[in-house]
Amino acid sequence: MGEHARALRLLFVSLVCIGIGQSMLFSILPPAARQIGITPFQVSTIFATSATLWVFISPWWGRRSDQRGRRPIMMIGLMGYALSMFALAVVIEIGMHGWLTAAWIYPMLIVARCQFAIFGSGTGPAAQAYVADRTSRHDRTAGVALVSAAMGVGETLGPGVGALLATIDLLAPMYLSAALAVLSGLALYRWLPEERPVVHADMTPSRRLSPLDPRVVPFVLVSAALQATRATTVITFAFFLQDTLGLTPERTVQLSGIGFVALAVASLVAQLVIVQRFKPTARRMLRVGLPLSVAAYTLLAVGHGLPAYLVALMLLGVGLGLIRPGSAAGASLSVDANEQGAVAGLVNGVAVIGNVVGPMIGTTLYAMNPIGPYAMNAAVMAAAWALLFANKRLRHLRA
Repeated sequence: MGEHARALRLLFVSLVCIGIGQSMLFSILPPAARQIGITPFQVSTIFATSATLWVFISPWWGRRSDQRGRRPIMMIGLMGYALSMFALAVVIEIGMHGWLTAAWIYPMLIVARCQFAIFGSGTGPAAQAYVADRTSRHDRTAGVALVSAAMGVGETLGPGVGALLATIDLLAPMYLSAALAVLSGLALYRWLPEERPVVHADMTPSRRLSPLDPRVVPFVLVSAALQATRATTVITFAFFLQDTLGLTPERTVQLSGIGFVALAVASLVAQLVIVQRFKPTARRMLRVGLPLSVAAYTLLAVGHGLPAYLVALMLLGVGLGLIRPGSAAGASLSVDANEQGAVAGLVNGVAVIGNVVGPMIGTTLYAMNPIGPYAMNAAVMAAAWALLFANKRLRHLRA
């Protein structure tokens, strides 16, 4: 196995560890917070506050990786993530033992989670830029797809690992994810090669990229649309199944779980099989992925019955599995070598806005009509598809 292949595998495993921890946290924090006396709305503000910081800090870490190198920023991100998970577990432990009231625990949870945004937001941009540094234009989309798929693998494995460890202790999964992040950081320090600074003496230093930079604005818009629609779907789908099929709460959990597995597996197949095997161009991935997502959301809005909904989620998984790396690779190919970290951080940061805005609008529409969020999602992705043909940069993207 060559050094390049070993480096990508090591990077892949490190990002899987973060994905595992993230999905475990989303299943552990809500019931633990309820036991402490923290409301669901307060729980949502914990994540929203962290996401807001992420928007501004992730691009900064991306630029730092252009100047200081990828490996140091990835290590800082992993250690910051470990610190955040450990702090969250300790604060929850304090609250569950009743040593402090919810009035104290709530702001402490915000501070603990925000450590992930402040430090951990550097891992993704630096990892993507590391891959961009070491892949040709032809292989760029396949390499970026590996970075995206790593998080997907972790998010798929996380609930199962968390459920197993929770039988020992509710917070055991969080302590484990912190330990895995530390081990991953140490492994990167020991075995991940980085022979040279990213910016040479004869290169212009990385500068701050504007979201309105004409080279990257179409990819920023597509990424934000993808995140907004995906987050809306994840938040509303269980309610949608229960209301449209008349399910009990227990049956809702079972069937929505099957749906989310179908979504995740289809996305992983797109990124780990289709992209790695055929190495389509970024333009081709967007031209296929965007209409697939429009079809999926349309089927969710007009379809009837569980089989139709599962087919829609599988179509959506393939679509998102193509759009995400296609957009990221397109942005990477549109800027210079000394701006790879900056563009990765910008796209990564701005896309998080979709995670906040999308569900807010989607849940409001759901209260009016259960198909409202999916009609909105179909319209948003159709607009992104139209942008693909209207924007000259997207229309003539060569790789």
